[in-house]
Amino acid sequence: MKADFNMKVNVLPVFTYNFLRVNDSTIDFSDIQIENMASPKPEKIPQGVCLKSDVSFDQAGEIFRENREKILVSTDVPGEPNGDTSERDKEQAVRTGMGIDVDKLMTALDVKTDVYTVDEGVKVTEPVVLRYKMQDGEGSLSAQVIHAKKDSEVTVILDYDSDLEAKGFLGVSTRILAEEGARVTVVKTQLLGKEFIHFDDIGGACFEKGAIRVIGLELGARNVWTGSYINLCGKEADFTSDMGYLCRDDHSLDINYVADHRGKKTNANMQFKGVLMEEAQKTLRFTIDFKNGSAGSAGDEQEDTLLLSPDVINRTMPIILCQEEDVDGRHGATIGQLGEDLLFYMQSRGIDEEEAKRIMIKARLESVARMIPDPELKQRVQYYIQNIV
Repeated sequence: MKADFNMKVNVLPVFTYNFLRVNDSTIDFSDIQIENMASPKPEKIPQGVCLKSDVSFDQAGEIFRENREKILVSTDVPGEPNGDTSERDKEQAVRTGMGIDVDKLMTALDVKTDVYTVDEGVKVTEPVVLRYKMQDGEGSLSAQVIHAKKDSEVTVILDYDSDLEAKGFLGVSTRILAEEGARVTVVKTQLLGKEFIHFDDIGGACFEKGAIRVIGLELGARNVWTGSYINLCGKEADFTSDMGYLCRDDHSLDINYVADHRGKKTNANMQFKGVLMEEAQKTLRFTIDFKNGSAGSAGDEQEDTLLLSPDVINRTMPIILCQEEDVDGRHGATIGQLGEDLLFYMQSRGIDEEEAKRIMIKARLESVARMIPDPELKQRVQYYIQNIV
């Protein structure tokens, strides 16, 4: 089938000046060919993990609706027992980084969802690995829910791959629920072909002493949108994100990450390391949102971006929102070209400018690649990075 996309995505929690053009983004394409409406199945389902396949997208969201009172714990709206009940909260089973339009697309096209449930107290030692081996011209939409019950642990790897010159479309939705003391790690590596259109939407809720970690590498595709919205609704809930990205040629990358602090003593740490080359364009929105009731919480968001061409366009919007006094919020961005001092140092040791660029690119991206827990995938990603320039 063919589909037309006109979606508003990656909307900032609080708007800024329109002329900055960072309040949101739009996915607008016609006649996108889509053949597949389901996720690939893992080669092996580790012991302690239960897979329920082909659930409707809306039905798969019931687990979040059943826990709505826990998820919406802040008291932004006086007199409302469920706290902050904004329109976006009401529409989505759980808030996601890219937003409600992705959910509407998944529902309208009847995309099937795979639900992975980890039993209470189970520490899953092997990762669940989903390999998306995309073919030239192929289009796919898929969704999964990861539900880690109390005191459980699981790692899920999503491997997006195709031939270097391939074109196509891949859209993925991942929703996560980490109950009390549960720990969920999601690893996403994107090595799609140069003409691919890709979006990757993440939303999650984390209960008391639970933890969600997202490790991501965005290295391929022509047009990419990715977002993550993690609701730290329980006391001492934790969110950690490490993303590496490469954007080159005339490609574009649009990112929106939000850590929503609602419980007391919650913690978030978001790190982004990237490289822009040729005529690439990148927009990064990353927000730490301290809601009323999040006393004792801490958040840190940092970006380190290397610009290797005067023609790149970089937009970075670090935001801290605060409704609570007793919090610790930090943000920063280091953005620029290779310094003259660094180039002189390398050249004095026989390293020319092109080799210096290669070294710096590899250093940024491989620092994230080393976190991949699957040896085969890690090796493939490192090989890809080594052959970038």
